[in-house]
Amino acid sequence: MTADIPLQAFSALLHSENIPTVCRALNMYQVAASYTRLSGGNPLEPLAGEVRTVAREVLSRPPVEAGDEIAAGFDHLSALNVLTTLAEPEDAELIDRILQSTTDDQIRAVATLVATRTR
Repeated sequence: MTADIPLQAFSALLHSENIPTVCRALNMYQVAASYTRLSGGNPLEPLAGEVRTVAREVLSRPPVEAGDEIAAGFDHLSALNVLTTLAEPEDAELIDRILQSTTDDQIRAVATLVATRTR
């Protein structure tokens, strides 16, 4: 029961109405995934499906504009970063749309990485 509390807290961040909070959760997942080789596993892995779904939802909307808590397009960068780990072939169309529509070099670079995973 106690082990479920961090996952519940992470899930609450992931499904927040606050976009910067969602970005933090996506970034937390990516950091945890990058430590897999060192720690033997990603403690957030049980929520991988939810993370991928949220990343896809973020990418289905236009990128955020800059605000006090977030840089322009940071939501798309966060979502794409997590998809470098979680993307599946059925994400190819979404990633292609991002590649065709973005004018941001960082977003294009990360989307290109994700595209290699979906093909």
